[in-house]
Amino acid sequence: MRSDAAGAHVETRTLWRFLAGDLRPVWTRLLEGAVGAPTARADDRLVYGVVDELRERTSAFLARRYPGLPINEEGVSPWPPQGDCCVVDLVDGTNSLLLGAPLFGLQFASVVGGRVEEAVIFLPTEERLGGGGLHVSGRGQGAFVILRGETAIPLRVSSVGQLARASIAVDGTTPTVGRLYHPPLVAGVTRIRNFGAFCWAGTRLARGHHLPVSIDAVLAIDNKPWDHLPAIGLIEEAGGQVTCFDGAPWSLTRCTELLFSNGHLHAPLLKHLADAGLARREA
Repeated sequence: MRSDAAGAHVETRTLWRFLAGDLRPVWTRLLEGAVGAPTARADDRLVYGVVDELRERTSAFLARRYPGLPINEEGVSPWPPQGDCCVVDLVDGTNSLLLGAPLFGLQFASVVGGRVEEAVIFLPTEERLGGGGLHVSGRGQGAFVILRGETAIPLRVSSVGQLARASIAVDGTTPTVGRLYHPPLVAGVTRIRNFGAFCWAGTRLARGHHLPVSIDAVLAIDNKPWDHLPAIGLIEEAGGQVTCFDGAPWSLTRCTELLFSNGHLHAPLLKHLADAGLARREA
């Protein structure tokens, strides 16, 4: 791996070969089943069938990458884990994909001692649009986007420091996400977006310094730990900040309602959450 930053030690070549190369036929079938079917109606059975193959192949790869680390998969494994593990979300954004919006991704994170050691978020659509779908971070080593398996570009969150100039994203379950649209907050920021898949919202925040239009914070409510943990590693290593809605540190038992930000906007956003009655401790 060629890097634009000294000290980038996260091993990415085998990651990219597996995710962008070995799994390429899997991503093709997923996209054909959801948005590119040669028939009048897309085939949701194809999507779910591909997920089974994806689970088998990804599990074998992760067993080699993290020997001895149990896999904790969304929808399969209990939470919280009993010890160190590899947290896996095979298809984050499944509903978006089935709606015909290819904003989905595979993400995982190795969790040791309650901390994210390595995080990986792979966005197949972004990779196909020209590379740059692989996002990785290592604790204390930084966060990077990998271009065609060769070049690692260090990621940084945006430097936006005023809510009036900020773009934020919201993410959560349908019954609860509306609570994040606190009227004073809606009126006080430049724009609010909902990507429909947390893997896309999280990577846009981590890449805030690099995009023509940045995402400067993400408010996430009533999600699952598997949705958040890979992005936690990526965003913290890109210079951002992650806490619970009341400002307390996140933990494996408190990671379903979180504020992700570039750091500069964290305090005013916490105040908005408090004013909206959301700064409460999770049960």
